[in-house]
Amino acid sequence: MRTPKIQRAFLLLLASCTFNSCASLSLQWVDYAWPVESVLKVGEHNTIEDGRYAVSIRVTNLALEEFQDSTALVGASLRLIRNEEGFYFVTGPKFKNVYVFTPGPSELNMKSKIPVAEAGLKSPALNQRRPYVEVVDGKGWKKLLTSDTIVEEEKK
Repeated sequence: MRTPKIQRAFLLLLASCTFNSCASLSLQWVDYAWPVESVLKVGEHNTIEDGRYAVSIRVTNLALEEFQDSTALVGASLRLIRNEEGFYFVTGPKFKNVYVFTPGPSELNMKSKIPVAEAGLKSPALNQRRPYVEVVDGKGWKKLLTSDTIVEEEKK
């Protein structure tokens, strides 16, 4: 007679574990920001790789968008940083824009293209200035960016 009670208890325990594993888990207050930018040289296969953050990106389409030349970035050093919301900001020397990407499965999708330098950047750098990303290019030239636009700029 004890066997059915034990079986019921086991089934109840099994069902409880199954339902709990199906429950949605949410971890909040995630900060995706990288503390400093990565300076990544574009390789011969038109890719950049950063082992520190385990990211590898083919930049052929970025070269086409910015320079209308799929090989324009080979050998160049790109600037890459991720803000606290998880958006990737990318720019480099001679770029007129900062590109903002949102991550997807095995891809980055352009969220925005922010014009920052009509003549092209000379020696850009990206910094975290929470809640913004700062792009600097030489002494006294800086702009604070959101994932969509420039919120503040300074030129001297």
